Amino acid sequence: ALRDERVAVVQSLSGTGALRIAGEFIAGAKPGALVYISDPSWGNHHQIFQRSGLETRKYRYLNEQMGLDIEGMLHDLAKAPKGSVFVLHTV
Repeated sequence: ALRDERVAVVQSLSGTGALRIAGEFIAGAKPGALVYISDPSWGNHHQIFQRSGLETRKYRYLNEQMGLDIEGMLHDLAKAPKGSVFVLHTV
């Protein structure tokens, strides 16, 4: 993906404000894109993207011991439709 220039990354300050800007950018650049948000995540994250007109889904992030569920995460990444957007952050 990196060699084909199909990866984009943005870093910013402020969680809620940054996600709101990201939601508007994604909605304008890729209308209809699915946005995957980690499970667990903050309670307002789905609403932020939905208010930009985007559909959200969950991807596995932590296991029962609060460790990274790498198998679940990689499975969900592999099964997502092409062009999906994944919000990566720490909880």
